[in-house]
Amino acid sequence: MTSMTNLRFSPKILRRLGEELVPHPDLGVIELVRNAYDADAPTCSVQMESVDTPGGRIVVTDTGDGMTEEDITHGWLLLGRSSKAEATLTKKGRRKVGEKGLGRLAALRLGRYVTLTTRPRETPGVQHVLHLDWRSFDAVSAVEDVQLSITTEPTEAEPGTKIEIDGLATAFKPRDVERLARALVLLTGPFPGPADFQVDLNAPEFQKLASIVHQSFFEEAEYRIVAELHDTGRASATLYDWRGEEIASGGHSDVSSAGSERGDSPIAYFAPAAHFELWSYNLSANAFAIRGSKHKVSEVRSWLRSVGGVHLYHRNLRVHPYGDEGHDWLDMNLRRVRSPELRPGTNTAVGRVSVIDEEQRLTPKTDRTGFLETPEFVELARFGRNVLDWAAKELLRRREREKGKKQQQTGDKVENALSKLQDTVNRLPPQQRRDVLEATNFLRSAFDEKVRAVEDDLLLYRTLSTVGTTTAVFAHETKQPVDLIDQASGLIARRATRLLKDQYADQLSEPVETVRKAADSLRTYADIPLRLLHRRKRRAKVVDVNEVAADIVALFGPHLEGANIEVEMQLAANGAPVKATVATIEAILANLLANATYAFTVPQIGGTSQRLIVIKTDLNADSVFVTVMDNGPGIDTSKLPLNDIWLPGATTREDGTGLGLTIVRDATRDLKGEVFAKPVGEIGGAEFNIELQRATTLP
Repeated sequence: MTSMTNLRFSPKILRRLGEELVPHPDLGVIELVRNAYDADAPTCSVQMESVDTPGGRIVVTDTGDGMTEEDITHGWLLLGRSSKAEATLTKKGRRKVGEKGLGRLAALRLGRYVTLTTRPRETPGVQHVLHLDWRSFDAVSAVEDVQLSITTEPTEAEPGTKIEIDGLATAFKPRDVERLARALVLLTGPFPGPADFQVDLNAPEFQKLASIVHQSFFEEAEYRIVAELHDTGRASATLYDWRGEEIASGGHSDVSSAGSERGDSPIAYFAPAAHFELWSYNLSANAFAIRGSKHKVSEVRSWLRSVGGVHLYHRNLRVHPYGDEGHDWLDMNLRRVRSPELRPGTNTAVGRVSVIDEEQRLTPKTDRTGFLETPEFVELARFGRNVLDWAAKELLRRREREKGKKQQQTGDKVENALSKLQDTVNRLPPQQRRDVLEATNFLRSAFDEKVRAVEDDLLLYRTLSTVGTTTAVFAHETKQPVDLIDQASGLIARRATRLLKDQYADQLSEPVETVRKAADSLRTYADIPLRLLHRRKRRAKVVDVNEVAADIVALFGPHLEGANIEVEMQLAANGAPVKATVATIEAILANLLANATYAFTVPQIGGTSQRLIVIKTDLNADSVFVTVMDNGPGIDTSKLPLNDIWLPGATTREDGTGLGLTIVRDATRDLKGEVFAKPVGEIGGAEFNIELQRATTLP
């Protein structure tokens, strides 16, 4: 005997596919708006009523083609299958953006009741109404046990669809409304070009954001990148300046090899065709003044805070979360930190990667948050990163060409000026000629001396740059072997404990612990240069010297502890504000702290066994005073006069560079401050006193 049956679904599946499908409630509303786009609607509005508490109401209304009774039955109510996958073009020629037909379920499950009212364009004069009460599904054992009815009635209204969601189960938090407003405003983008789909949200956040986003500041960009990824997988790119003049252009090999250290070029990108366009801005008042800009820098900054980043548009609609705050999918900010030269960031640039994807090579995630990390998507992102790398290299080449040209012009000007001066002198009477020649030669001697001093400083800071770059590279590469040492010593400890048991403590415990401590010290040495090189520390602002001092001491902490050095902080109670960069204050304190630390390695007759460094801050109405002193051997003025300790390369250390105190002096001068040294200070060793201009307020 054979009995027939069929597969059935519990109503709980609706909850899992709906309520648990989308992480944020605003994403469900976005799906209904995207459905309106697929219905060829020129406009769509979203109305939210009392959504800040449970029980609220959302109404989504569009002016599209509407749905017939058959469309509702075999399309709208058929979950997991979308008619859009079969017909990719609408009647107006739009590329449909739907995929699985699950997105609307997430939106419909937001409330307890749903009313669908739709007026099909192909059968004017009628409308179809469908009511959903989710409680009726909770009362049955299988989804198919609930019967739904579609009511057809006459109407004089224009074609379109209205979806009413009542009795919201979850309140929309302010962050949800803000995110929805931004998503709707950016759905079709602020970019140049025709917009045949407009969305409106009745929320103050939307109106405020829309007024900002829909402003046009593209003409204020410093430069623009336009790149194409063709359907053959080959790429090309063009770079334009703010005048719209072409700076550089590159073919596939130029673009695809830009991000490779070896310079190799793949045959083709394994990704759908795409268009990449990016506008990058120089947000300085000087740059805007040079160009004669019509807008203020503050206006462009505000605009970029709302739209900045590279957004991904799939079939003309923006895809969440690419370009959202914190979602830098092309690693623009990371690349800018690693190599800050002429690179855009999410706060200084806005761009879009537009993909039609006729062959549906990109696969949307089920929860509607972007695409799966398939090889095609990874390749698309790599294309975008390669374009940014290519543009950065071209801008650097351009700057170097301009710098070389300027240096040549400057040299020619000097030669022409000297030649003109000599001609003028030759026309003077003999006695005046001798006097002028004497004064001219004195001026030239003084000028040459100043040039030599500048060249010496340039050579010094090139050396410092080389040291810093090399140190950063070795510091980064040191981390891996240090981790291996730590892991290996831990493995040895565990195995030796198991094999030797009680003998381990007597025979191996101490040397293994010594190895682990040494690894910790090495890790500290690696962290110091990497943390000091952070780019954000080079931005001028009001800096609290106390905070920087505390950070530096914490950074050096493991090394100081290993050397048995105690650091005493005597900091001003209400902060020590100066107008500077964190990097400048760090340069001063780090070098003085390093010098004091080294001083304790010098043998000292009759010295104390306690190693102490004191960092002290004080202030008055005009100045901030910083003191760094130790109880080491002090400065040996018999080997190096006190005034000479600031000279580049001057040092009493056999292995010293003689650069540390030069940096302290120059950094202090840059801040319009003064620095003084005492060979024997208050607590017995070297003492350095720095006076800086006090800022009015703390950050």
